[in-house]
Amino acid sequence: MGERKHMTCDVVVAGAGLAGVAAATAAARAGASVTIIERQPFAGGVSTAGMEPCLCNFFINTRHELVVGGRPLELVERMVKLGAASRNWHKHRGHVVFDVEIGKVAMDEMLEEAGVQILYGTLVTGVVTEGNRVTGLRIANRSGEQTISAGCVVDATGDADVASYAGAPLHVGSGQSMPHSFVFRLGNVDLDALAKYIRDNPSEYVSEGDIALTLDEALAFYEETGILYFMHFGAKKMQAIQEPIRRGEYSSNWGEFKNMDAFQMHGIRSSNTLVINTGFFTLHEPDGAQLSHYLRRGRKMAQYVAGFLKTHLPGCEKSFVAATANALGLRRTRWLKTEFVMTREIYDSAPRFPDAVGRGVLVGNRRLYVTDKTFDVPLRCLLPDDVDGLIIGSGRSTSSAPAELLRVMPVTMIVGQGAGVAAAVSVRDGVVPRSVDIGAVQRELQAQGVSLD
Repeated sequence: MGERKHMTCDVVVAGAGLAGVAAATAAARAGASVTIIERQPFAGGVSTAGMEPCLCNFFINTRHELVVGGRPLELVERMVKLGAASRNWHKHRGHVVFDVEIGKVAMDEMLEEAGVQILYGTLVTGVVTEGNRVTGLRIANRSGEQTISAGCVVDATGDADVASYAGAPLHVGSGQSMPHSFVFRLGNVDLDALAKYIRDNPSEYVSEGDIALTLDEALAFYEETGILYFMHFGAKKMQAIQEPIRRGEYSSNWGEFKNMDAFQMHGIRSSNTLVINTGFFTLHEPDGAQLSHYLRRGRKMAQYVAGFLKTHLPGCEKSFVAATANALGLRRTRWLKTEFVMTREIYDSAPRFPDAVGRGVLVGNRRLYVTDKTFDVPLRCLLPDDVDGLIIGSGRSTSSAPAELLRVMPVTMIVGQGAGVAAAVSVRDGVVPRSVDIGAVQRELQAQGVSLD
């Protein structure tokens, strides 16, 4: 039986990445009827379609206190229970890396158990408006073109697609754009051999990057979690990589892709796989033709890189390209242009806001290194100027500067969770999101395990 041409719900969430999953489940558990729209045939966004199942461990502060609860923590706990992630994730600063396929199942379960209507393989093609208020979405899938009317819309697309359709003020272009990447996965990798190479060549190990794990920390992380983490630009001192480059056997630049020896990698011992994130390109906004171009080029780039690693990186001698990403790793393209901007200076002050809809662990300025401080995510950086009925539910599209402030995966889930609850409360009370009773939103968030005290 085909889907109806017109549907209604309290809250519709566009985008089922990590933020969208958090938004939809949070809204549903706050009592709203929720529909989620996703163009991929599965949830997870960058973590699954982008093949980067690597959550920065920003759940715990330097005092080893659990700061982030609610839906983000629920997802990690579900993945642990299903065997997708290590039970020892909380013992280390290393990222929470999970099996992509099991992770998809964990997110399906979260959405299903919350009672969310799920529409995978569905594109958002436009918005329905009444004056300056968004009242629904236009969508298309195998059932044809349809509309969904909703009391509130959450834009968790990551690229502010809905906000763009609605004519919300946005930043677009090179101002704060970050380089993007294409990710792929090698199979049949001997991770013990690669770990041994790293252990036997301590002078080649680079610790000053990403989360800045020392060699001992990195090896202990591998032993206890089965995850071998290799930081961005960790190959800059590896002779097995740099010597062939000097001999001209490999290039640091390959067409539009730059820094081809960046090699941020993580290996999963249980599956003998190694995820490769290397090579960066520039794309200022999500242009359809350009996205298609970089996906095609990315698949060719993956084979080029894989051939080099198979020849030169210990443990990769029998490896092969097991999978390439379904989506590009876009870091930021379009984001809100509002009166209030969450700046680095504000963030560094460990701010508290009366309109807080989430709280995260404050991260140091130079590294992905947590501190003992926390910061609030204010509702106002999720609300577009001049447009009602719409909340931004993805960290990379919020009103913030620089881009990475609210973009990383655990924080984008915090943003999504806050947006989902705010949307549900606004519909329940019959008000637009900017007029919502923030106390009611905060009480519901706390009931869902979010600490705002």
